[in-house]
This record gives sequence, structure tokens and C-alpha cells, in this order.
Amino acid sequence: MKKLKRIAALTLAAACAATVCAGATFTDQSDIKVDSRVIDTLVEKNVIKGYENGSFKPNETVSRAEMAKMIYVLRTNGGTDAATYAEKMSTNFNDVNNHWASGYIKYCYAYGIVAGESSTVFAPNAPVTTVEAAKMLLVYSGVDAAQGGLTGAQWKANTMKLADQDGLLKGVEADIDAPLPRQYAAQMIYNELAYSL
Repeated sequence: MKKLKRIAALTLAAACAATVCAGATFTDQSDIKVDSRVIDTLVEKNVIKGYENGSFKPNETVSRAEMAKMIYVLRTNGGTDAATYAEKMSTNFNDVNNHWASGYIKYCYAYGIVAGESSTVFAPNAPVTTVEAAKMLLVYSGVDAAQGGLTGAQWKANTMKLADQDGLLKGVEADIDAPLPRQYAAQMIYNELAYSL
């Protein structure tokens, strides 16, 4: 896992250098509060994209399925085809198999990055909260969910403590239990990658 983080960090450094001259420009650029390097870097790495009409919609919330896809792209270094995982991996969730993000969710579930709302419901279309996204990114970075206290009654408090230590929340203006806006999901992902540089 540390090797994966190092590769991601080196890729981030290269992407940062590449985006100094060529940044993404969106029709709603003035609504984006995070540093332009955050969005530019993640667009370059194919982690996040704008919309066909040229907007970014920075305040639009991220779904649980979308967060799983972004983490999948990070772990696979830009990969976007998760069809194999959709076909070959299984879960007990009854709302995932026919979902567009089935492969991404199953992949992340297999690695303990995501958990369901219950044993049979993942709720892929529900908005991901700031604390849920933080937990996903901490597990992505190599934190063992059980050993790190990211499960059980104190999972939120423990997640926020570790997220703060890792710098995940730097520049994120969102309540921990509120749906996470796109620009702050990008900021958290950028922070996770930058932390390992």
C-alpha cells in the first residue's frame, strides 16, 4: 500500500508540473473556491471531470457511487473500466448489481474502502458525507479500518481525528455530516495525495 501511495504521490507531482501551464477552465470557474491546482490536477489524472456544457458544478454533491469511482481511478492510476469487477466480484448489496458504478463499488468493497448502509444496502445514489469520504480515503491510504477505530460506535470521531492528522480536511468547508460538494471532494483527494509527497 505504501508503494501505491508513493506512486500516486509521484504521479501527482508530475501532474502538478504539467498543469502549471495548462489548467482546466470551466464556465462556472468563479464559483470554485478551492485552489485551481486542485481541480486541474485531478482533471489531468482523470479522477474528476467537468460536464458536457463546460461547467464544473463545484457545489453539486458527490454520491457514494461517484466517490467509489474516484477512489478506483486513484488506485488503478487513471483506469476507468471496472467492467471486470462488476462481473466477477460479488457483494450482498441488493442495489449495486445493475448500477452504473457496480464495478467501482465492488472493487472498493473488496478492499474495505467502502461499506454499506446495512448488510444489504449500499445506497449508491445517496450523497457521500464528508466523514464518509474521509473514512474511504483513510482506508485507501492504508489505514486498517478495524485497527484505526474506523468501525463501531466511535468511527466518526476516530475518522475525523485521523483525517485531521493526515491533513485531509485542509481547505474543506463542509460539515462532517453534510453531503460533500464536488470541489471539496476534490480538495480531500488532493490533500490525501499531497500528504504523501
